[in-house]
Amino acid sequence: MWALRAYDRTIPRPPVRLLRILRALRSAVFILLVAAIAGPVFSLLRSERVPAGLVVVLEDSGSMAIRDNDDPALGEGGDPVSRWEGALAWASVLDSVFSRHQPPVDVVFLRGNGLDPVREFRLDDAVIPPPTSHGTDLGKLLRQARDRMAGRSVRTMILISDGQETRGPAAVSRHTASDGSLGEVAVQGAVAAIDLRVVGVGDPLGTADRIIKDLRYPDTAYEGDEVLVEFSVDHRFSTGSVGSSLQARLVGDEGVVAEKTVPVTGRVVSVSLGFKPAASGLQVYRLEVSPLDNERFLDNNRASLAIDVRKERSRLLLLTGSPGWDVRFLVQAAESEERIQLEVVYPSADGLAFADSMNPWIAPVEAVGWAAWDGVIISDWTGALAGMDWRPLRAAVEGGLGLLVVPGADSAGPQGLVAPPSSLAGLLPVQVSGWRWISGPLFATVASSQAGHPILEGLQEAGAMMSGTGLVTLPPLRRMVATGPRSGATVLMMGRRRENAAGRADLPLLVIDGLGAGRVAWFGGRNLWELAFWDPSHASTAFSGTVSGGRDSPGRRLLRNLLVWTSAGEENSGLVFTGRQNVFQEGERIRLAAQWRDMRGRPVLDQKLSLQLRHGASEADSSRVRTFALSRRDGASGFAEVVLPPLPPGRYSVQLVGEGDPPVTGKVESLVVTGHSIEATQVRMDRRRLVQMAARGRGGFSMAASSGARTELIDDLFTQDWSGEEVARRNRLDFWSGWPFLGLVTLLLGLEWFLRRRHGLL
Repeated sequence: MWALRAYDRTIPRPPVRLLRILRALRSAVFILLVAAIAGPVFSLLRSERVPAGLVVVLEDSGSMAIRDNDDPALGEGGDPVSRWEGALAWASVLDSVFSRHQPPVDVVFLRGNGLDPVREFRLDDAVIPPPTSHGTDLGKLLRQARDRMAGRSVRTMILISDGQETRGPAAVSRHTASDGSLGEVAVQGAVAAIDLRVVGVGDPLGTADRIIKDLRYPDTAYEGDEVLVEFSVDHRFSTGSVGSSLQARLVGDEGVVAEKTVPVTGRVVSVSLGFKPAASGLQVYRLEVSPLDNERFLDNNRASLAIDVRKERSRLLLLTGSPGWDVRFLVQAAESEERIQLEVVYPSADGLAFADSMNPWIAPVEAVGWAAWDGVIISDWTGALAGMDWRPLRAAVEGGLGLLVVPGADSAGPQGLVAPPSSLAGLLPVQVSGWRWISGPLFATVASSQAGHPILEGLQEAGAMMSGTGLVTLPPLRRMVATGPRSGATVLMMGRRRENAAGRADLPLLVIDGLGAGRVAWFGGRNLWELAFWDPSHASTAFSGTVSGGRDSPGRRLLRNLLVWTSAGEENSGLVFTGRQNVFQEGERIRLAAQWRDMRGRPVLDQKLSLQLRHGASEADSSRVRTFALSRRDGASGFAEVVLPPLPPGRYSVQLVGEGDPPVTGKVESLVVTGHSIEATQVRMDRRRLVQMAARGRGGFSMAASSGARTELIDDLFTQDWSGEEVARRNRLDFWSGWPFLGLVTLLLGLEWFLRRRHGLL
């Protein structure tokens, strides 16, 4: 009506034929728009029958590739058959039977180990790869198969496995329903229960076998220390004599490092081998025990182990002009750190001597002499140390040595503080002009910008409140050196008065600085030992003069951190691996985690991390570099991780690389992949495990090697209802949405506009 009225008033009035066309075009557009707003649709409902499903799940871990004894049900001509070949034979029989079944049955074949995603395959695939997966979780494998088949009318699931697991024997119970079944799968509104049938492949009894178990050894050791490797040898599936003795030996790169003959007095024999590593670095050894007579599976008789052999303990030299409580508590702190060996030199009647042996000590005259230690501690530079020439020490510090300087009790002479000699003063990270003692009480306070520094690590967990108010559990210092930090030095801790009046600024208490490749620390408080002597749990009572046994107080932790930092520096900063193991088995996926920390020990979150993998123990003998990007975890911890694919046996080097210009690189570390795999030790079918799984799945268990097992399984399956599911499918056709409708409206309006313009209409 609107179109008719509008064109009745059009000037000039178009011819009758054109007028009808224009009215029809505009009316069609309005009708289409009204129809789009109303939204009518065409709906077609039809019924469709979905065939019932049979799911055959094949475990494909490495143990399925083991060739067992002759299988009369599968082997021909007496040739041994692997478990995987037996599983494929069972799958082929099921496929041939149900491919002719009426009504039709949808047969689906899945393979997996529960740790990697389950995969679907067909028996007529050109290539069916043999099993190479490392590790097995059968409970998770069944859950993956159930989830993959969700939405399909599955009647029965058949699991073909040897029952050997490497992850959680209770995995199935965690994923089963309360009634013991595998749960239910929803199919278009209907619910169909899945029954489980289990087929066991492999030798259920097992031939006589000798296996290494309960292997124990230290992950790290020091060069020259004796390393003890302990393990047990189990004689499995043996009914007769297993011999009177066995030979065990440990083989390294340099040959046999330890061997022993042990009498066999029972089924399980305990063995221990001791040796001293001859080289430093990551050392890989192969442990071997002699086989039984006619023993078939010899992979159980071998195991690989790796030990990180360090060159030696970090050596620290403590020099003191007057031994006192500071020296005593520094020695106690060193004894609590396994990685530190502290030697004390103090004055004797014949001059400076080592405290433990009383052998004379002569100050090195060259930097190379100081390089015998990783760090030097000077406590009180007076007395016998007053006339020393510290210039060789400076050269050693610039070459990488660590130095910690603490003013001792005798540094306060009759005229006040005795300043260090100029050759030593030039090493300190503080100014040496105008030194004087300031009386307390002064409270130790952490600089707000340095709360995460490695030297302060662990103080908060030990009970110290690392906040702007200070380390409240530490006692006040009675005296401090009034000085200031040098340019570029870092102040970690300050001494603060209870009432910080105007003009009385905080004093630097703990100051560190770098000098060449070395590092220097200064503690400006009098009587460092008082911090270590303090017991936070009795802070409100007068201290009794005895050491608090067994407690790691903030003061003691601070002393230990100072010693570690002096000997090794900020080794926790930069790019570091976290919780990394050095040895992996063949076929195992390699998961590595790392963190990027700044100089204060805080995580770097806004930069990308990658890992470079080289075949070879070092960069020199590597031929090809592979780079993998690390993905960051959620949260503010800064952890990133990467999963490397299984690698061939050999020695590799890994190095972290951080984004930047130039890139930030971590140190090159070793990674070893051994030819030994836990999958090769699973020489027997775990029948009990498979029977338990079948019982929970409300199904039956069949042994692949049993005669008539296939016929019994197929007959049992034929008793199932394979009629499928009737599914209603609704097809909806909507013309009024999407680009075709918009295109039609645009075309009609465009045609109307074209005709109007061509005939001169407004």
